Amino acid sequence: MEYFFGFPKGSYAEVLAELRRTRVNSCKTSSIPLADFWRPGHLAQIQDVFAPHLPGFDPASALKFFEFPTEAVRDGKPIGSPSMTDIMVIAPGVQMAIEGKFTEYVKGRDQTIGEWMAVKMAEKVGGHWTPDSRKTYLRNVLRAWFGHIRQAGCTGLVDDDAFFAECMDVSYQFLHRAASACCKADIGNGAVPVLVYQLFFDAKDARHIEKMEQFKADLRHWAETLKLRNMKFLIVSVPITNAADVERRFQSVRGRIFAALRYEAIYQFDFGGIAIDTVVK
Repeated sequence: MEYFFGFPKGSYAEVLAELRRTRVNSCKTSSIPLADFWRPGHLAQIQDVFAPHLPGFDPASALKFFEFPTEAVRDGKPIGSPSMTDIMVIAPGVQMAIEGKFTEYVKGRDQTIGEWMAVKMAEKVGGHWTPDSRKTYLRNVLRAWFGHIRQAGCTGLVDDDAFFAECMDVSYQFLHRAASACCKADIGNGAVPVLVYQLFFDAKDARHIEKMEQFKADLRHWAETLKLRNMKFLIVSVPITNAADVERRFQSVRGRIFAALRYEAIYQFDFGGIAIDTVVK
């Protein structure tokens, strides 16, 4: 119980039923090992993994929302598209936004804020838009995401001007994922915003491990550039020991793997080999 993806009962089976409707390109799409890792049978081991970093955190009783939307808000109104956190975990004293990655960081690099701005400015948009109004709108979207972090007291950047001057090479996704962790985190009542990047990797693939380490360096750089503070940012590296076997079994997925997850664990995780890097304490 206590899993959610748009249904009131809160069961893991309901989450898997909805995940079957989502688009997956292969069995290595990160939503698959992430859902497998957070299955009910693993929650005691997950608690042991996080215990040194989140004392008292009980994942079994926590609320676990898959594909959790967070709105960017400007002048009291939503602006742009919501940020969809892979899993948002809510527990006493903890609001944890989890971003899962598996092969994404092997295939390519994240789009930076500056690159996102350039792509959006190049898009053809009709109506009343002018280049100046389009630029203002996009900057307001960024102000809204940064505003969630700043309002929570989780950045050392003094204002929007400092953000725009220093953060254009930060990943755009990292910005709104950090904002999701901070938004409405109930900090006044002692809650701690927690950002988690959960990186799955093929334990038998040296290149995969090398790419993961490079991505971890990027994550640390982005956190430092945003001057994150008064929150926790954890990088959780999870070894998968049977990646090749899973790929052979599920060459054509089309949702079938989520049906199988209801009855069995697909991926084998080396829980004893999980490493957690504390980037922001």
